[in-house]
Parts: sequence; C-alpha cells; structure tokens
Amino acid sequence: LAGWWRGMGCKESKVDDVIVAARIVRTVCRLGADCDKRHSDVLHLTKFSHPGDPDYYPRERCRFCEDCVERSRNQVHCERFSHPGDEDYSGPRKACSRGQDCKDRDPKHLRRFQHPWEDGKAAGDAEGRPQMPPRKACKFGLRCFRRCDDHLAEFSHPGDMDYRRGLVSFEDGALPEFETLRQLFDFCDPRGHGNLVGKEDLRAALCLLASYREAGALDLERAWRSLAGEAQGFVGFGKFAAWAPKVGACLPVGVELRAPSEIVVLSCGYSFPDGRRCDCRSFCLEADDSSQPPPQPPPPAVAPPGTAAAAEGEEGSGEANGKAADGPRKRTSTASSGSLRRGTSCHFCTCGHKRSVHAERVDGPAGASSSTAPAVPVPEHWPQVAGAGALAALGIDSGSELVRLDELAVARFQKLFEHTHKASDNWTRDRGCALHHHACLAQDPMCTFRNKGEVPTGYRVIAVMRNVNHKLWSYYALTRGAIAKECAAENWGHHPPFQAIDAVETHGSLSQDSPTAPGCNEWLLFHGTSPGNCDKICEQNFRLSLAGRGATWKEPEDQRGTPLYGDGVYFADRITKADEYSEMVQAGNRFAGCHTVIISRVLGGRTQYCDTNEIDPAALQKQVVTGPFHSVFGDRVAKLKKPYKEVVVYDSTQCYPEFIVYYKRLYS
Repeated sequence: LAGWWRGMGCKESKVDDVIVAARIVRTVCRLGADCDKRHSDVLHLTKFSHPGDPDYYPRERCRFCEDCVERSRNQVHCERFSHPGDEDYSGPRKACSRGQDCKDRDPKHLRRFQHPWEDGKAAGDAEGRPQMPPRKACKFGLRCFRRCDDHLAEFSHPGDMDYRRGLVSFEDGALPEFETLRQLFDFCDPRGHGNLVGKEDLRAALCLLASYREAGALDLERAWRSLAGEAQGFVGFGKFAAWAPKVGACLPVGVELRAPSEIVVLSCGYSFPDGRRCDCRSFCLEADDSSQPPPQPPPPAVAPPGTAAAAEGEEGSGEANGKAADGPRKRTSTASSGSLRRGTSCHFCTCGHKRSVHAERVDGPAGASSSTAPAVPVPEHWPQVAGAGALAALGIDSGSELVRLDELAVARFQKLFEHTHKASDNWTRDRGCALHHHACLAQDPMCTFRNKGEVPTGYRVIAVMRNVNHKLWSYYALTRGAIAKECAAENWGHHPPFQAIDAVETHGSLSQDSPTAPGCNEWLLFHGTSPGNCDKICEQNFRLSLAGRGATWKEPEDQRGTPLYGDGVYFADRITKADEYSEMVQAGNRFAGCHTVIISRVLGGRTQYCDTNEIDPAALQKQVVTGPFHSVFGDRVAKLKKPYKEVVVYDSTQCYPEFIVYYKRLYS
C-alpha cells in the first residue's frame, strides 16, 4: 500500500494511517429465491441479499421449526433463522396431511411439508431442496390424445419440461421418443442448463440420436471435438442442432428460427396409430371458448386383431380410439394451468395437439416424411447478395461477405455514436497510459494513473460494413430460438423468472438496419478491437481462448490478464468504453487513420445481474454454463458509481458480429 500511495504522488502517507473500509454485508432476504423484488426493486436490493449474490449466506435453522411463533411477527428473528418453506432451510418437516394424494406442486409447499414419495426425512436434489415426485412417461408418447389434467399430472409426454433423463420413469414398455432435436437435447439436459455439460450428457444424446439416422452409432470423442467440447467444456444447442443434420439425423430443429416480426409456419408432427400424420400446417393457439370446439382429427384405420396397433387401441381406449371417435376434448380445470409439472402441456393447437409437436419443417414430395431439418432462413433486412438466397435454401455455407451501407445508414450510426458517448467521468485504466499506452504495465503499473490517456470528446463515423455470414448466422439463429424458448417457458426447477432488461444505451437503436427480437434480451452492443481482428471475427466469430489477452489489465510480466467476469466475450453499451480497445487502421490500407469497432447482436436471455464489487469470476461463469442463466449483466453504474456497464457471454454462438464501423476520434 505504501508503494501504491507513493506511486500516486503521496509522500507523507504511511501504511498504518490507511483506513480500510469495512465490508458491508446485506441482510439475507427471508423469501430467498421466491422474492418478487429481487429483479425489480433497487431499494430492496440495496438492503437484502438473495441466492446467487456473492454476499448471500444461509441462515441458521430455527430449532422450533414449524412451531415457531416468531416467524410471522419478528422480522429480526426471520433475518437470522430459517424455517420450513424457506429457500435456505434444510431440516425436518411436518408430514403433509394429504399424503400420497397431494397434488400441490408449489415449491413453497414442497419445501415446507414431507411427502411419502420422498426417500428420507430431507430428500431433495443436489442442493438440498425437496423434489417433486417423478411422473411416468406416457406409453403412447407423441400419439397420446388425452388432455385432462388428471392424466397430465400423472404422465409426462415429449416436450414437457420434466421429460428429461433421470426425471421421468419409463414403465410398461415406454421408450424415449422425440419429435424435434430440441426435445432430444432437453432430455439429455436434466438440470435445464441449456448446455450438455461433459461427455456423459453428450454420450446420452448420441445414443438417442443414433436411432434417427441410418448409419447407426456415433463416435463420442470425434463428436466432442467437432462440437468444440474440448475448448469450451460444454456443448450448446446452436452447434448441436447445426451439426446433427450433417451426420444424417433427420429431425426438425424444434425452435423458431425467424424473428417474431417474420412469418413462422409451425406444422404439426403428430402421427396417428395407422402411420398418417396430422394435416395441420400451422400452429394456432386454442381459444378458451368452449363454444368453438377444435376440428376433429380423422379416425385411424382399423387394425387387425392381435396387432400392436389394435392392442394399443384396446388398452388405451380413452387415449387413441376413443379420442378419434369423440374428437379432442377441452381441458378441464381440476388443476392449475400454471403447474410447474405441466410444462408446455398447457398449450394446445386448434388441431388438438400440443405445441411441443409443432415445428418448422421443409416438406418433401407428397407422401414423404417431412422430418428433415429445415434450412436456417436469412434475415429479411439482409441485402440481396447474389446467389445467397439459393445457397441458404440448400443449407450451403456461402462464406462471409462485407457489404458497405449507404450514407443514410451512416447517418443513423452517427446518431448512435453520439447517443452512446459518455462525455464525463469516462476514464478507466483499460484506456492506458498517454505516454506508453499499455507498454508500461510490466515496468511501472502506476504510470497509467499518473499519465491518463486522453478520452475523445466525440466520434465521426466514416463507413459501415454489414457482415453477411450464413454459417455464423445459422449458429446464432438456432441459439436464439433455443434461448427464446427457455425464456418463455414456465418457471421450472427453481430457475429465476425471465426479466426483460431495457437499461442498455443501445436499446431501440438501429431498428431499421438491424431489428432485434423481444422476449430474449437480444441487444446490439459494441466490441472494440483491431482492424485485423474485426475481419477475423466476422469470418470465424469470437474466440473465448483470447479472453484477457487484449487491453485487459495485467499484472507485471503476465501475458494474460484475468477478466473481471471470467473468460468470456465482453461487450459494452457505450462507444466510449469499446473505444478503449480499438486500434487504428495503418497507412496504406483502406480507411487509413480510422479506428474500428464491431457492433454485434448479443443474446442476454436470462441474465445474471451483478452490481457488486465482490465478484467470483469462476462462480459467475459456472452459474451460466451449468446454471439457469445465459449471460452476466455487469452493472457497475447503479451502485458502484463506475462509468460503464458490461455484458458477458461464455458461448460464441450467442453473438453475431453484424457490423464493422470505421470512425475517427475527435478531440476538443
């Protein structure tokens, strides 16, 4: 500390005189993960910590448990002790009075009372939380017609949130079956991370995928390398869905590949017992008005006695033959439509079949199976590049092409730069030293603070290039569809609810040049880098292995720094922050004298909001890769009064580098 103070120019200070600020620890919120204010009430967040916060710590268990009389009237007592029903409570619970017949799936109820299906007094998941009783897999699977709440509460079907490996039991000869790649992927992701974490999850996916291809089994090690598992330690859905058709897997993707503003046709994939497919060609959400019943499906062909189809029809008369004769029935109201165990089963089409069996398909000739994987459509706002449409329709990569935008578009980007420029309180140490840039870090780290690099007072946009890369867009569109589906799904597995974040400076900008999709926190953000790296990124996307090697603060003699939020891809919502990492185009090249910045589409999804200085980079990254979040939103402005916010993702398929902007720095 003495050396640091002397480096800052102080000659009189002593180490003993330095007053170290005490760490402020917030009170633990007694509602835990069930608190409704944890994502919206700033004043509440300044006083209370919640599960996932760095300063969150579990309370002691109250020795009076359910009989405590202070829990409803003494706030100080509840701040210190946990009780049955609280998120951080682990201890004995009273038996539920309804026993085996209990159908209450509210997490608060399950944490408060013991049920016969639990093994032991404190049965639960890996984090000590009581689990719901596993449902059985319906033996009719995708062909099941039954829609009453009693059946849906007892049996799980393909597409339901709990139709996952280890969470559903297969009895009476039932086997896993899937209509889409997304359903297969979710089945092998029992914790709902959104990733296949480790080779065991991928091994399970390959075993199931082998039954949907003619060539048979797949090699685990080869697939792990092809899907960048060695580099990342996990496999995301975007790369998995793009890789599966290449190895001959004939399944539709199962996520919406277009933006909400574009027309999406989701055809039904339900198969009747005689092999015929439902003729519904577009999903239409069923209305609640019982006076308008949905159209009846055609009756199945009569199978000879003794055949498998006949046996299934006789045994499940209410599920197959009975439904075909009587038509799809309206859903009763015996259970809550928001039940966590219902998953996607509460959404039905007017054809009478679940939303989960509808997908975007490319139909072949008449009578042929339409389960082939669809080509990823290009955005409607892309320019008409010669031959690009035909190549995209065939699923062929047409490479990367940079298309220069006109002067009207440049004017819109100029307004964006003016809007996102921070005129005051805008210097950070990543901007470097005015004398040596970043070269003095090894010899004299304090030189940067003594000679702060000058911050531009403005910027002038010279040219804008749009990146048209079908391969990168296919990865991004598949990932966007998957994340949008996860964000729209009902609360499941103690995952936090999705919260739309509009507190980014670029929100609502460039809607004419690059409209963003709602419902998944899709943002346009800045990433500053060198001109050569801009070209490489637009061709190959971001590389997480290079995290910390740029202008990130490094200790002396270190070649690589430790990024604040872990090894990810960092983005800023202000050009002033991204400009710290930008470099100039050298003389003799196009746009010489200009600096470069990438404007990228970024999928925030269900983001982990971080507004504290107590940061554990490894824990944050783990919460995204193996947890319920998709990104980290580092808000260092609201509480810490720092200059900038940052967004971090740990999967390159969550980014699409869409523009390279050439600009010049202005100084007063």
